[in-house]
Amino acid sequence: MTTHPEKPARPGRTDGRTSEFTLFFKVKPGHGKLIRDIFQQNTFGQLSREVTQRIGTLHDARWVLFDEDTRLLFATSYDGDWDAYIDDFAHRIPDVFDAIMEHTEDYPGIHDPGIKDRIAAHQVTACSYFRAIPDATVRDLQKARRVYKAYEQLLNAFE
Repeated sequence: MTTHPEKPARPGRTDGRTSEFTLFFKVKPGHGKLIRDIFQQNTFGQLSREVTQRIGTLHDARWVLFDEDTRLLFATSYDGDWDAYIDDFAHRIPDVFDAIMEHTEDYPGIHDPGIKDRIAAHQVTACSYFRAIPDATVRDLQKARRVYKAYEQLLNAFE
């Protein structure tokens, strides 16, 4: 009989098939401007859309510098399993995540063997979390958009 070690409990609330992910980090002294510079690059908006596509389960993301640029908030909503979500960051966007997070204290890098525990140590479970359509995954929403677009094209063909 094979036994599988249980995954550690991870923070965060779930509503339907979507979960919230809220992290707080201390910014290295003097690195707030470097983080702001990343977000103010002309190409960051396009990169954000590409990252969303690469992850595939990411609904939204917010990065917020606060307390006079000494702390950083990273908050997202995502579909599926917490560990798989972190694996996606490591496999699909390690360069993007590391470029921002290297400016926070004690960040070991996304490929560090203890990264999941390190991230969980910075995660805070929301007091409340809800979604307008809790059972709609990113894939469901993308499919609905494709169906709607096809429906609109069909209607336009008969005008």
